[in-house]
This record gives sequence, structure tokens and C-alpha cells, in this order.
Amino acid sequence: MILSTDTGLRPVRVLNEKRAKKRTGKRIGINPRKVALLILTKYFKEKKSLKDIINSFFEVYELSGLDRRFVFNIAKGTVRYYLKIDFVLSLFSDRDIKDIDFTVINILRMGVYQLLYMDKIPSYSTVNESVELTRKNASISSSKFVNAILRKISSTPDIDSFINGEIKKQVKDVADRMSIDYSYPDWLIKYWTTWYGIEKTALICGSLNENPHTYLRFNKEKITREEILKESGMRSIVSQNNILEDSIEVSSVQDISETGIYRRGLISVQDLSSQIAVRYFMNPQKGEKILDTCAAPGGKTIYISELIGVKGEVTAVDISRKRLKILEDNLRRLNIKNVKLIEADVTKKDFLESSKPDSCKGYFDKILIDVPCSAFGTISKNPDAKYNKTMDDLVRLSEISYRMIINCDDYLKTGGRIIFYTCTLSPIENQQVIDRFLKEFKGKYIVEKPGIPDKLRLILDSKENIPEKSEETCFEIMPYYFESEAGFVCSLLKKS
Repeated sequence: MILSTDTGLRPVRVLNEKRAKKRTGKRIGINPRKVALLILTKYFKEKKSLKDIINSFFEVYELSGLDRRFVFNIAKGTVRYYLKIDFVLSLFSDRDIKDIDFTVINILRMGVYQLLYMDKIPSYSTVNESVELTRKNASISSSKFVNAILRKISSTPDIDSFINGEIKKQVKDVADRMSIDYSYPDWLIKYWTTWYGIEKTALICGSLNENPHTYLRFNKEKITREEILKESGMRSIVSQNNILEDSIEVSSVQDISETGIYRRGLISVQDLSSQIAVRYFMNPQKGEKILDTCAAPGGKTIYISELIGVKGEVTAVDISRKRLKILEDNLRRLNIKNVKLIEADVTKKDFLESSKPDSCKGYFDKILIDVPCSAFGTISKNPDAKYNKTMDDLVRLSEISYRMIINCDDYLKTGGRIIFYTCTLSPIENQQVIDRFLKEFKGKYIVEKPGIPDKLRLILDSKENIPEKSEETCFEIMPYYFESEAGFVCSLLKKS
């Protein structure tokens, strides 16, 4: 058990905390900034999934809901902007970043993030807490260094204009300036600007640096919007006038799994872009037989199963047994019976033949191919996604996607549709895979122009850099269209 020395806890409180720890197995009484520091230390040391790291620490430390949000915001925000933060530190420190103690640099990153992006926290509080955190976790001399740096930053008049001026003065190349200003790897900025241009890339980066809107999806046949609002008593409802009639926008889904309507399988959390792909582009119909590849953990699988009804059939395939177990648990919670789970590798030809006694050749009305991808469209909720890939990774992932879409052809009926979906903005993984597939099959498939419904078109018409109707072949869901995650969806009709 870790207790801060300045809490002034009474013996009774300590006793209660000991009892609580024994019940929950979690450590309590820890400064939330210390938890954020531990998370960032682990992330910058190992460069593994930030989401997994945060969840692992939340399992160890008992934090209030308010403290959890505070830790979550600092950890994600610091990672989101760390390239720009390191540039700012270089302006105010005479030491090179790589020469600063590892713990100290992460405390400084946290401090700069709070000063620049968390305006509800007083500057003096950020400085004092950072100094104290350094004193306890590094050294007294390091705490003086942290104090000097953060005080200089916090006392600089119009700090944003100063930083922007220094970026323009020190960095001449436009793409390199964007890399620092938006905190994206320079190779990714150059990749996007080559394809989308400077203006559109700036919109993408700025939008993906914002927290995405969050949605709950509900089964209309089991519960209505009004019943959800009445039963849940949710104060987090943002809007009832949403893009989808079976979806509600909320400000937070924290602790949603503890609510009765979630446990009874009446609601699910699902990204808006994937909902759009299923509802408007796959458009499942009652009684259809649908193959869902790379299905786990199952958000799209579940949505499809609800739309096709009890007479329909979903075959959900995934290579990971662990992820399939998560999907199985979700199906059980939602009491869904029309989904068959198969563990198989879609990159292998005839991947279904060893798992089903009867041949599935030409069996399915529609196939959803939700391929492994760079996940750049999820940067808004997973900021580390922009740092953990290289161009070589994109090429490798595109090859995987191509093998998967090729291998699905045999299982689709003539007149059926393949829906190709990714949660990324990457021409190598998206458009170029489709072009290669069409060339391979030489007229066997055609791309259906996306029939974007009027409800979406009204929103798109109010945005900048929207696709012209005459130019549409596939639909790139830009993050600034619906303030959601980004994605790519394409419908391929099998003619023969």
C-alpha cells in the first residue's frame, strides 16, 4: 500500500484503507500524478499500447472517478503532444532532451502538457506538484531544475504565440513545421500531404488531436431511446438527434459496464465510423447470411446480427482465440444466438474449409472484411497510434489485406457484396488494395458508388473538403465530418 506523506490521514482512515485494499486487492491513497508518471514511464520505455498500460495501472491503483479521468487526460494528452512538448522544452532548457534523466523528462512533459493544454489547472499548482513529484521520485537538484523550467514557461507572456513564432523561425520546411505543431511523425505528415495536400492534412491532424464523440448503440427491438434515458438516468447524454436512429451520443462511457442496461445487453459502445460502415454500406437485410472476418471483439458482428434478425446468420471469423472469447462473452451478454464463431486465418486460402463440415463456397450474401491496419483513424482515442508504425508497416499491412480480400472471393455469391473496411487513412492500405483487387479479377467485380444517405449528406455539405458526388468511388470518413474516428469503406459487387 502506498500512502502519500502529506495527506494527514487519521488512524481510522488508514485502518479503513487497509480493509479496502484487502477487499479490492488494489493500492489506495496514491497521488494521481504519480500514477500518470508511472504510466508515461512505462509507455516511453516500452512503446507498447498506451490503452493497455493505462488499464493495467487502473487495475492496481484504487482511484476515484475524478482522479481516473485526471490521470487518463494527462497520460493521453502528454503522449498526443509529446513531439511539440519536447520542442517547447528545448526552447527553455540548455540541456539536450536525451541528456535529461528519464523520470525527470517525463515529469517535465506532464508539466508542460498541463500548462499548455489544461487551462483549468492553475499554473502555480502544476509547477508545485511537478516539483514535489520530482523531489520524491528523482532528486532535490532535479526538482530545482524542473522548477526553473516550468516557471519560465508559465511566466512567458502569450506562450502560444511565442512557441508558434519559434517553430516558424527555426523550421523552414512546411511539413516539418506541421510535424512539430500537430505532433505527428514527419514521415506521416509527408505521406498525407503527398496524397491529401497541406490544407486537408492540417484538418485531419487537428481533428484527430481532439477527443472523438462517443456513442452508445442500442437494439431498437428491445429498448427505445426514451427508456434508456429514463432507466439509466444518464447525465452524460450529449444529443438525442444523432446520425443513426439506434445510437446516442454521450460525453463519457466510464463505468458503463456497471449499469443495469449494459449488463442486460441493451446497449453497446461502438465507434461511429464502424456503425456507418455497417448500417449504410453493408446495409444488412433480414435473413441474410453474412461472413464477418477479423470479427473480434465484435462490435460490427453484433450490429449485423441484430439487423439481420433471428432468421439471418453471421459467421464470425478471427485468428485470435483470446479475442474470440471476448466476442463470445459479448454475445452471451446480449443474448445473441445467430452468430457462429470460427477460429481461422483469413490470409490462408480456403480458410473456412477446415472449420466447417460443409463447403461454404458461394454461400454468403455479403462479406465484411475489416482488415488489420495502421489504425490512424483511431488517433483521437489512441494517440500512440501515430507513433507506432512506419511506411514498411503500411506496405506489410496492405499485403495482408490483399490476401484476405482475394481469399474471400470463393465464399461470396454471384450478385453478393464485399464490404472492405479499415479504421485508417492510408491510400496504400485502402485505395491501392482495392485497385489491385479489381485488376486481379478483371471485371468480375465493380465498385459501387457509395449511396451516402441524405442524413449524412446534409452534414457533409456543411463541411470543408468534402468529396464531390461525381468523384466518389469509396468513402473516406474524415474525422472532421462527424467529429468521430476516421475510416474507409468500399462496396464491391460481384457480377459473375
